[in-house]
Amino acid sequence: MNPKDLNLYIVDDDEPVRRAVGALLVARLSDCSVKTFDSGRSFLEGAKLDSSGVVLLDLRMETEMSGLEVFAALKERGSPLVVVFMSGHGTLPVAVRALQDGAVTWLEKPCTNDQLLAAVEAAKARAVGIATARRDRHKALERWKKLSPRLKQIAPLVAGGMTCKAIAKEIQRQDPADVIDHRTIENHRAKIFALLDVPNSNALQAFMRDNDL
Repeated sequence: MNPKDLNLYIVDDDEPVRRAVGALLVARLSDCSVKTFDSGRSFLEGAKLDSSGVVLLDLRMETEMSGLEVFAALKERGSPLVVVFMSGHGTLPVAVRALQDGAVTWLEKPCTNDQLLAAVEAAKARAVGIATARRDRHKALERWKKLSPRLKQIAPLVAGGMTCKAIAKEIQRQDPADVIDHRTIENHRAKIFALLDVPNSNALQAFMRDNDL
């Protein structure tokens, strides 16, 4: 994924902070789209939560939602957005909790421009990685959809390292009326490898494991 496709959000109820941070990021990170929000609610309603990006999220906003509540909402929705927490009121236990829950880092206000930019760059790198993984998974699932019901039945058995003769016997064991020749299994196995673009049963096993199939 190209970093230029990333969205960068600033969520802070302190207008001077939003303005200053926004101006810095626009000036120094021309490859990102920067947008600011004055509350967690407006962010959740106006941001592209299903798209890749970075959120600079204030911990303790004087609005109806705290930064931790916004973070929880993002996790509940399965958003790929990467969060960097900011706060002048942070405590170590809260910071540790945020990092354990998946925030990329923690910035104590006030921080230097270099600290802020370093945190954003680290978050951008993670966001690109997440986007790439999501794209690869989507492509893998699209390939899986091309398999017929019979091929989907056989694929786990091939991935398990069973021989074609053993697979034929296993299919008939599951349904005595379902008789299939091992040479047909060989053809099906070759078709599975071709459609999923995997070279062997070990690669097929990894493909199915990585994509929860």
